[in-house]
Amino acid sequence: MGRVITIGRQFGSGGHEVGLRLAKRLGYPFYDKELLTLTAENSRFAESYLAKMDEQKPSFLNLGSAGVISGGSSSAQSAMNQFYHLSPNDQIFLATSKVMHSLAEQGPCVIVGRCADYILRDVDPVNFFICADIKDRVARKLALEEHSTMTEQEMEKLILQTDKKRGKFYEYYSHSVWGAAANYHLCIDTSVVGVDGAVEIIMKFVEEFRKKNIMPDK
Repeated sequence: MGRVITIGRQFGSGGHEVGLRLAKRLGYPFYDKELLTLTAENSRFAESYLAKMDEQKPSFLNLGSAGVISGGSSSAQSAMNQFYHLSPNDQIFLATSKVMHSLAEQGPCVIVGRCADYILRDVDPVNFFICADIKDRVARKLALEEHSTMTEQEMEKLILQTDKKRGKFYEYYSHSVWGAAANYHLCIDTSVVGVDGAVEIIMKFVEEFRKKNIMPDK
């Protein structure tokens, strides 16, 4: 039986490509930036605004909102009732969460980033985190035409800023440390195994996930 697969990733580690190739191999739907389109279709937010606010925690202290969203004593319905009392970031998080749960209900899929492992914890997804050496990440991003005019120093600064933003977003909503091994089923370094190697590892891991393994008593 297939499962929902979530992929957290450092910027430039190849996490998007790992997820895309994995989804093609498994025949699963793939969602990364596609989540912005779906959230826009199911909320009052424009897709361009969602892109601007993507994976960002509130920039001001919004007392009470984190407790509602992070699965405290309030129910999901209660959270939705308070929807318009939350910051735009919190509203986007709730809207994206609703979309993710809808996708998970439709069947197995691969979802990249945006706290998916935490949001979908109730459906027991298989959670991975993709990382890589900073030099490899700089080289991977500079190889893209959209970044061809940037220097190595400028790209490294962008990478570190993006990772910091993603980390704060994840930690704000999940109350866990972004990228910490204990928060995922497996962390994979693409500087060591490459993108295709990561796909192969995940394929095997998913195949064995939650299988009963009864060791003999000695």
